[in-house]
Amino acid sequence: MSEQTDISRILFTIFDGLELQEINKADVVRLWSLEMQWFSPEESQSVVEALTNSGWISMDGEILHLVEGVELEIPSLGWRPMTRRMLSPPTYKPSAKEETMESTSDFSQPRVSVREEVKSESKNGDHFSRPKVSRSSQNPLSESPNASMPIDRAEGSIPTLIELIASQSGLANNEVVRRAQRKRRALGCVTLWMALALVAREQGLDMQRVSSAIDKAAE
Repeated sequence: MSEQTDISRILFTIFDGLELQEINKADVVRLWSLEMQWFSPEESQSVVEALTNSGWISMDGEILHLVEGVELEIPSLGWRPMTRRMLSPPTYKPSAKEETMESTSDFSQPRVSVREEVKSESKNGDHFSRPKVSRSSQNPLSESPNASMPIDRAEGSIPTLIELIASQSGLANNEVVRRAQRKRRALGCVTLWMALALVAREQGLDMQRVSSAIDKAAE
């Protein structure tokens, strides 16, 4: 496995799902050292600095940004980064395709953002406007299932799991959800209710009660 692949995977754990591709440095250190337990807090700080110095991420004050063009890769189950590799990462180099696009940018046509395209289409009246899709207001935490996939009835356990974990662990509801979402970003294709179950186990809760809540919702 290449060093570039390892870097793409560790960056996936902090940037996947973030619309602005930015995150607070302290959150990264806490995720890698306390939640994932990959490095010590000091090593996590050093890894962030190494990735910044080698051009994979940029830092603006205490906010980290993913460098444009860097690809993210979902970590495989059980994967963990090698400290030595993360402390001495190779310098980020854009792909040949990206370099070609940059070298010809002076002669290329100006790019039009999606928002500008939609505005232009609405003025010309030549195209139909794009339909707006909203999630169900009954459960904002559940994800809209794909039409081609069976409904995951265990999603109904999400509110119950949040209340159960919060009451038993002393964490606030929003903190429970935040930790579950972080685990989803780190593990990849994991449902929210499964991520909540992992948070419950991490907090030392009675997993029999957690399992019963999930089974009851799936009936």
